[in-house]
Amino acid sequence: VPYSHVVSIASIEAVFKAGESVSPETLVAHKLVSLVNGNYPKIKILSDGNLTKKLTISGCAVSAPAKVKIEKAGGSVR
Repeated sequence: VPYSHVVSIASIEAVFKAGESVSPETLVAHKLVSLVNGNYPKIKILSDGNLTKKLTISGCAVSAPAKVKIEKAGGSVR
C-alpha cells in the first residue's frame, strides 16, 4: 500500500482554520491520522466533501479533484 492513510477534504474542513497549513505533522496533531511505528505516515488527501477555507497543503499526496477544490478555495498544494 503506497499510502498508509487517506484523509478527506471534509475531515480537513472540519478541524482546520482558514490560513493553516496541512501537513503530516498537523494532521497527526489534529488526530486525523496517527503515527506509524513512530513515523509520520504517507498521506493522500481525497476530494470527498467541500472546502471553504484557504489552506496550504504540504508533504501529502493530493488527488487531482482534491487539488482543484483546494485551489478553488484559494489554497495551494506544495
